[in-house]
Amino acid sequence: MRTVIRDSWLLVSSVLIAIGLLSGSIVIVSLGVLVLGTGAAARLWSRLSLEEVVLTRELSEHRVYVGETVRVQLTLENRKPLPVPWIEVQTGMPRGMPVIDARTHIGASGSPVLERNTSLGRRDRIEWPITLRAIHRGYFRVGPSRLRSGDIFGFFEREVVTGAPADGIVVYPRTYALPDLGLDSARPFGEQRGGNRIYEDPSRVIGIRDYEPGDTMRRIDWKATARVQRLQSRVYEPSRTQSVVVALNIPTFEQQWQGSDPLLLERGVSLAASLARAAYEGGSAVGLIANGSFPDADRPIRIGASSHPQQLNHVLEALAMVTAFTTSRMSAELEDHRRALPAGATVVLVAAVMNEDLAASLQRLRTAGHFVHVVKTSHAPWRIPIDPIRVSELATIMEAHEAELERQGLLVDRGDEAAAAALGMRVPA
Repeated sequence: MRTVIRDSWLLVSSVLIAIGLLSGSIVIVSLGVLVLGTGAAARLWSRLSLEEVVLTRELSEHRVYVGETVRVQLTLENRKPLPVPWIEVQTGMPRGMPVIDARTHIGASGSPVLERNTSLGRRDRIEWPITLRAIHRGYFRVGPSRLRSGDIFGFFEREVVTGAPADGIVVYPRTYALPDLGLDSARPFGEQRGGNRIYEDPSRVIGIRDYEPGDTMRRIDWKATARVQRLQSRVYEPSRTQSVVVALNIPTFEQQWQGSDPLLLERGVSLAASLARAAYEGGSAVGLIANGSFPDADRPIRIGASSHPQQLNHVLEALAMVTAFTTSRMSAELEDHRRALPAGATVVLVAAVMNEDLAASLQRLRTAGHFVHVVKTSHAPWRIPIDPIRVSELATIMEAHEAELERQGLLVDRGDEAAAAALGMRVPA
């Protein structure tokens, strides 16, 4: 409860009544009683002003692509028989998703705030439809909402946080068709056609057999070995499903202290999303590795290869939340033996920079039987040779797409500090 005149009305009314009684003036006593009654009625009204007043938010979509819109329906309802003479509604709007059909102002937290002032009759209901436009990929929140009201005289005010917790919206990265990137949609990564390569799926054990020379230690079943007192190896179910693991190397400069280039990072995220989508729609099992972390988590972004119906959504959601912060080296993530890559998987690395560790890891993966393809997002020459691994340089092609997006206002500009801050980036000096 916040009061405008605090509790001075009690003091004023008490003084007036006392003076009236001492002087024998009925007029002064009546005036004191009037002030006391008015103040009491105003305070009671302010206490009841927001009782049974409900604000709800309904979003038309919780997952959209850059350039699409989300319709938000704000509904304010007074469910009591007492009218609300005035009420102010403030709802937090997300940065990176401007409101296109209403005005907002910047609140104390630095985020846009939508404000509405109105009154409510007995059991009245008001609806405010607004539209948000997704101009940056990321995870955004609508809310929370605050209601402020009071008595009809404006003596006392009451303010509460209402409505459900903030509603989340995931804006997927922009994706492109492979021909638009200059890649062959039939053989985008240069591997041989067909799905006839047969590999064993380590996630599906179908039996046990005696150990044979050449079996790896990971194949040995130690429980079965202890039971029969001789080495036993697992037998895996064969799989013809091709796996494509998209790896996004987040750094955009060779040294971390140099900061991050928002434009290059967005380019890499968009290309990773496009490649993952093309592989998934082509029938491959798709996985994702990024040497960054999920929001409020310290673990790297890693999604195992799968062809589950929701797999593409999981990959795109993870890419939507990528920031410039890195948690590990990509070379370590690619060769993490605790979470080995699927046998014979195609590894597609999206990177702006290349270092010796990463180049060596790619060569070892190739020697181990993986198809390795690199998508280069920058014009800067790489001093580290990675031949004979194929490298697709897409910087020029992406610049043409980005120029068009910039005209539409859908691109993080290199100098757009506000947009970069919304994505957790630091623009280099």
